[in-house]
This record gives sequence, structure tokens and C-alpha cells, in this order.
Amino acid sequence: MDLQKLRIIRHAASCEFNLTRAAQEMHTSQPGLSRQIRELEEELGVELFIRIGKRLVGMTAPGKELLEIACRILAEVGNIQSIPDRFGKSGTGALRLAADFSAFAPLAKALQRFSKSYPKVRMFVRRQESAAVAAALLHDEADMGIAGEHLRNFRDIVVFPCARLQYKALIPTAHPLAKTARLSLEALAEYPLLTYETGTEERLLLDNAFAVAGIKPDIALCADSPCLADCAALGLGVALVCDPAVGVSAEKRIFVRDVSRLFGTASLFLGVRRGKLFRDFELKFIKLLLPDLDPEVVREVAQSREPASYVPGYAI
Repeated sequence: MDLQKLRIIRHAASCEFNLTRAAQEMHTSQPGLSRQIRELEEELGVELFIRIGKRLVGMTAPGKELLEIACRILAEVGNIQSIPDRFGKSGTGALRLAADFSAFAPLAKALQRFSKSYPKVRMFVRRQESAAVAAALLHDEADMGIAGEHLRNFRDIVVFPCARLQYKALIPTAHPLAKTARLSLEALAEYPLLTYETGTEERLLLDNAFAVAGIKPDIALCADSPCLADCAALGLGVALVCDPAVGVSAEKRIFVRDVSRLFGTASLFLGVRRGKLFRDFELKFIKLLLPDLDPEVVREVAQSREPASYVPGYAI
């Protein structure tokens, strides 16, 4: 067994078992990946993937266990490969970040300050759904990730509170609700609403609030935050967003109203893979992102092999 076969297993899982896409990301051929998967299954004497015909649709129990082990092994290989960066020229290298769409505002500010201190460090930022952020961390495709509550579901991801996001209503100036002094769930439900897709973390608090009130809202359009703001400006409805990065200029003719009292606040977390060895500039970036958090606490908790029994207490 070699590391390349473990990488193939990891890539196949991260690409949702689409071997064509996995082959493209690994710069090889799809038949070659299929052959090496079969060779590994023959070597181990068990099937690792569930198949319908020739198509992979999931992982067997042995496959899931192997995937966990493979991710840990490849993560430790990454730690070994980072030794020159950690003990050599600490001002060079690459910082790979994965961030939920709503996390870009706090992330961008830290990146701006970081680039001034480490101009020779290359930065790669991937904007993804929370589930993809978690997968990027687990598969060592990102050094750090910022996303919502979803990150807390994984034993091998260490999380630290990062920010709280408040919900806002973006109301076109010509809309009937533009002159309403105090918005309510009932008032919002009378008109078409624009918000996030069902199943996303940003949508969850909205759905819960309406459900508890026994109200079925008219969700006319689902999109990401920038698109929601643009559609509200076009008069398609009231947009409900929780992204501080969404800019609303005066010429867009939109009223911005705080509606966090109706929906609560959404939490963002900084996540790192358990067992990670940090380079100096990574700890510097964490300090810029979370100035009240001691980087040594991050190092200590990340190196613990068991889940922390506490969340470091500091203001966010």
C-alpha cells in the first residue's frame, strides 16, 4: 500500500464519489483511479465503495474506516512536510483557507493585515458551504476553516468561536414594509421573501423562527448574499441576510433593518484539524483574526488527541 492510493480514497470521497472530477483534481485519468481503487480493494480483501454498475455511490463500513485512517495518515504526512516551513524561513509558504460564504467579512480584514506582515506568504481562499469547509479541513485541503455550527459535529476538528452574525432585512424603498416602524414575522410573511437555500445554516434560524410562530413564509427566491441584495434592489422582495460583507450603497435605494430580535444571531467558528502542527505565520493569522485568543491555547488544544472539555472563554 502506498500513500497515493490513500490520496485517491480521500479525493474520491471529497468529490462525492465522482471519479472523473477526482481524476481532474489529481491530474490523472479516471480509468487509472478506478484501477488503483480495485487494486487496493484486492490487497485488503474488502470492498471499499458501494457501486451501482460501474458508478461509485457511497462507501462501505470498511471504506469509511479506511477513509478516517487515511485522512489521519495524510495529515501527519502534511505535518512532516511542514517542518521546513516551521523551522526554516517562517515568512514564506502558503496559507490555505476555506470559509463559509457569510464568513468573508471578518476573514477579509484579517487577510488585509496579514498580507502586510507576511508579503511573501501566498494566500488561497475557497468560499464554500459549511459542509465543504469541514471536508477541506478533514482532507487536509485547507489549513484553517471558518464556518457555522456544522464544524462542531466533527471529533477531528477543533473549533473556536469566531464571530456572531446578525440578520438584516434589505427592503426596497418603494416596498410597503419600508415605512413599517417595527417589523414582525407576520408582516414579513405577507410579502415575497428572498433568502438562503433550505438546509443551509443561514436558513435554519429563519425556518425555525417562522415554524415556532406557526407561520409559512412565501420564499420567492433563494441565492447567496450578494445576489439577494441585488434582487432586493430590483424590487423582487425583501431579502433576509446575515452576511456583514453585503454592501448596500445609497444608489441601490434599499433600507437596511436589523431583524436579529426575530431570528437570533448565527455563530461562526474558526476550525483547525486536530493534531495540526502550526507554522509561525498561521498562529500570527489566528491572532489577527481573534486578537483576544492566546495562540498558545490554540496550539495546545489542537495538539490534544481528545476533544477539549471546554471552549476557551473570550469575547467575540
